[in-house]
Amino acid sequence: MGLFSFVRKATTIKRRKSYASDEKGATALEFAMVGPLFFTMLGVTLETGVMMFSEYVLQSAVQEAARIVRTGQAQDQELSAATFKDKICDLAGLIMDCDGKVTVYLNSQLNFASLSTNTPSYLNVGPGVNGAPQPVTFRCGAPSESVALIATYDWNFVIPYVMKYFANQGDPNKRRIAGFAMFKNEPFPAGGKTCK
Repeated sequence: MGLFSFVRKATTIKRRKSYASDEKGATALEFAMVGPLFFTMLGVTLETGVMMFSEYVLQSAVQEAARIVRTGQAQDQELSAATFKDKICDLAGLIMDCDGKVTVYLNSQLNFASLSTNTPSYLNVGPGVNGAPQPVTFRCGAPSESVALIATYDWNFVIPYVMKYFANQGDPNKRRIAGFAMFKNEPFPAGGKTCK
C-alpha cells in the first residue's frame, strides 16, 4: 500500500465521519418530510372554515328572505320563484356563485305537523346525484299558515382527495350546504295575492 492510497483512505474515513456528524441540511430534510402534511392540514382547515362561513351566510340570507314571506310582502308583490331566489342571492352572493347553484324550496301547509311530514331533507333539494334537477315547490302560503324555506348550495372542494370525507352527496368532490327556516306566517290581510 503506497503513500497515495493511504492518504486517500484516511481522507475517505475522515469525510465519512464528517458527514455522519454534519447537521447541515437536516432542517431542510425534516421540512421535506413534514411540510406537505402541514400544508395539507392548513388547506383543509382553511377550506372547512370558508365552507362553514358560507353556510352561515346562506342561513342568514334565508332568514332575511323568510321575513319577506312571513310578513306577507312576497305575497303582496306576487314574487316569482326566480325573483325570490334573486333576493337570497343578493344577500349570499358575496361569498358564493349563485348562478344555477342555489336551489330554493318554499312550501306551506295548514299546520306544522303536516309541514314537517311533507318537507324533504335538504339533501333532496337541488340537483340529484346524477345531476338531474329534482322537483322544487314554491308556495308562500296564506296568512297564519306554516311555511318551510330551504336554500341549498353545492360546495365544490378545492382539496378533493382529503375533503372527500366531508362529502354528503354522491360526488366525493361536493358537499351540499343549506339554510333553513320554518315559521308561521303572520295574520297579514289576505288580498287574494300570492307568489307565482
